[in-house]
Order: sequence, then C-alpha cells, then structure tokens
Amino acid sequence: MEYNPTSYGKMMNDKGQVIEFYEHPIYGDEMQVICVCHELELADFSTFFETDDMEAEHGEYQPSFDENGKLYIGRFEA
Repeated sequence: MEYNPTSYGKMMNDKGQVIEFYEHPIYGDEMQVICVCHELELADFSTFFETDDMEAEHGEYQPSFDENGKLYIGRFEA
C-alpha cells in the first residue's frame, strides 16, 4: 500500500469480507487485479485483469480469503 495503488472499487463477499480491488502500482493493468482485505490484513493477485466477473451477481468468481490467508476465486485457489 506504500506505493498508493489505484483502487477499482470494493465488494462484500458471502463470508462478510470486504474485498477491495487494486491496480498494480507499477505495472498497472498489465498485471492481474490485486484483491485486498484490509480487515484481515491480506492481499494477493487474482487471476483476473478486470473486476467484472469477480463482482458479478451470480458470485461464481467471488474472491475470498480462507482461515490460512489463501485467496480463492470462487471455489478455486488463486
């Protein structure tokens, strides 16, 4: 966060975690979107270059962090 990355927005997942989406502070949109949960102090790269599918109402690609700090996109580990 020290590089002041650009936020694309945020969402609350089904686990009640607020996930904020960030652009990579150096490589911009050439890198995957970064998912951050400030409350859990966790961050990781998603497997997506845009947030559309992660924020979609169907929730199939909803990002969440598990109890070990691993990021999941839907049912799959990112």
